[in-house]
Amino acid sequence: MTVLSEYVEPVEVDAARMAEALGRFGRVEIAEPPWGARDVLRDRLATVEARGGWDVLWEHVSASLREALQSLWVRRFAALAELDALPRVPTHGDAHPGNLSGWDGENVVALDWEQFGLGPAGFDLGYLVVAVPEHAGSMLAVESVVRRGAVLTAAFTVASRAAWSLGQPSPGDHLDRLRQLAYYIEEASSQAL
Repeated sequence: MTVLSEYVEPVEVDAARMAEALGRFGRVEIAEPPWGARDVLRDRLATVEARGGWDVLWEHVSASLREALQSLWVRRFAALAELDALPRVPTHGDAHPGNLSGWDGENVVALDWEQFGLGPAGFDLGYLVVAVPEHAGSMLAVESVVRRGAVLTAAFTVASRAAWSLGQPSPGDHLDRLRQLAYYIEEASSQAL
């Protein structure tokens, strides 16, 4: 099967503007399509677990970050249940600048809809937080339900990517990004699940 789309000139899009557009998208009311992605984060964590979890990170992080990561990993099923209890909203499922590549007025032109479906409020925002180099504080100045979904998604995503990267020939900056976003790991693990 071949999918064709109109060419969109890639543009630099600031993270706050992307987050705003994702927020508008998340407020759209749609029925869950039977073909939509479900349990994206749960499936990703199952893959991480099959690869041995986050144990490979322990020697690469500070003692306090290791403690927060261990706590979050042990309580991952409670965190997933917490995400399940959040409002379900439309999610792109892979919201990063490469897939949010242009503008049509105030709307982001989004590509790669493979992971589209309904997911927990804040999912796309959490995924975006991990993907952009900017400090995410202003992006997460949102209502508590959305923030909680974003923080949990960001924490599990950044830790899982860092663990995966350590087994790669070129690990990239995933471990550095984990350290930069340590406060989200700590926030995710410190709140009662």
